Amino acid sequence: MLMSKLFAMLAVIGMLADGGAKAPTKPEAAKAANAKSETANSETAKTEPAKAESGKPAAAKAAPAKTTPAKPALFEIEQKVVDETNAQRARYGLPPLVVDQRLVQSARTHTTWMTRSRSLQHTSRPVAENIAMGQRSAPEVLNSWMNSSGHRANILNRGHRRIGVSAYRTPEGTVYWCQQFQP
Repeated sequence: MLMSKLFAMLAVIGMLADGGAKAPTKPEAAKAANAKSETANSETAKTEPAKAESGKPAAAKAAPAKTTPAKPALFEIEQKVVDETNAQRARYGLPPLVVDQRLVQSARTHTTWMTRSRSLQHTSRPVAENIAMGQRSAPEVLNSWMNSSGHRANILNRGHRRIGVSAYRTPEGTVYWCQQFQP
């Protein structure tokens, strides 16, 4: 039951509507989904996407042609993590990673779980993953990951081509972060 509510919440905040609709402009949909979950289980902690300075999701660009897939809707903080990650890769002559909607959904599902359970733990999914807790901004979390050999290796892995990211904040203000990579 909890998983179905999580998937419903992620579907609301993480997917573009049919027909190339714009990404949601505010995370109210996630808050509404969480409020329903709170009603069903008062012991479950409320989570919401971590917000960048403006608190708005990054806008998705409309696809110029029908054969070009639409860019996944990312919250602004998630887009900043992708941008910071690709900036680090560029410093080492590596190509930028492409946002993959399935990895975004996977990262959001896992970050939701970590945030609600207050547990920093890697996923069991077959992905390379960086997780963190407590950093307050995208540059801060990227700095932490780049100063850790294992996390740095994931970011700079030449074999990685796709990325999914997520950041959620607990009601107390702690942010949980997740990056997932695949070839």
